[in-house]
Amino acid sequence: MKTMLAVSIVLLVAVSMGNAQTILMQERCTDGALENTWSAGFNGNALEAVQYPGNPSGDAWVGRLANHVSGGNVGQTWAGSPDWQDYYYEAQVYIPIGEGVYHGLEFRVDTTGLTSGYQFVARFTPGGMISPRLRFRVRPSGNPGMPTAIRDWEASEIPGGIPTESGWHKMAVHMKGHNFRFWFDGNELPGSPVMDFTSLKGVVGAYVWDSSSPMITLHIDDINVSTDVLTSVASPVAHASQPSLQQNFPNPVHYGTNVSYVLPAEMHVRLEVYDMQGRHVATLTEGTREAGRHVTSWNAARQPAGTYLMRLYTERGLDEIRTVVLR
Repeated sequence: MKTMLAVSIVLLVAVSMGNAQTILMQERCTDGALENTWSAGFNGNALEAVQYPGNPSGDAWVGRLANHVSGGNVGQTWAGSPDWQDYYYEAQVYIPIGEGVYHGLEFRVDTTGLTSGYQFVARFTPGGMISPRLRFRVRPSGNPGMPTAIRDWEASEIPGGIPTESGWHKMAVHMKGHNFRFWFDGNELPGSPVMDFTSLKGVVGAYVWDSSSPMITLHIDDINVSTDVLTSVASPVAHASQPSLQQNFPNPVHYGTNVSYVLPAEMHVRLEVYDMQGRHVATLTEGTREAGRHVTSWNAARQPAGTYLMRLYTERGLDEIRTVVLR
């Protein structure tokens, strides 16, 4: 009886964990083809696939949102289901220093009528009336052209501070009911959950705005929408007692994948990839790292299909996971 009960509990947990990460939508722009239908927002511009060498996934294709129409200086595009309510949305966003006031994500967007919804945006260019920051804001249905800030994170609240160079950054948000949690480069931002009662459902999107430029561009890659927080950012780190290598995502891998690991204390690490014949394929990171969660990536675009081993070496031993590359 105890054995049957234990098995039932394990099965229940497994089913719950499986449901927790059901993928609703992905967008990779692979080989110049969009996987989803992206509608045009303000100024009539939708997401398009363009070549961009050096992107996070390593396949040299990303999504681009450009404002080709002068006036308004806004670019918006949307995809997904208008009935989505509680979900997790993450993407790699290229945030330039020196151009563009806001770059980022839109979510729970009601595309009917006046397109109300939420935004998680970044502005890292110094100077001007708005200091560098991350911002959670809402576009109310009565006046969507005048977004209202709900929560700001300035340098002291952003792990690592404000980036000083242009680059790719992973932005993520999880919404459940009226509660919102936010991540930047794999680190959950303080003050979560943030509460707001404006919008309960809607599609996802991308957004860019610059008040001084009629021609602005946003680049976005590795878009994932799921029913709950993905493992890459969800696992707790506060009570980690041993170094832990988390399952990479996406898995299976087509071009690139993110790999995270958790350290209970500062220590030297080496993260490597091997094929099933024991041959060294890549060293993803090596050096002394502080306690907490760390995220790196593996560009597997040139690797043949098959199973690979990812190994995390530390002073406390070895942790290993398997991943599959598909072609």
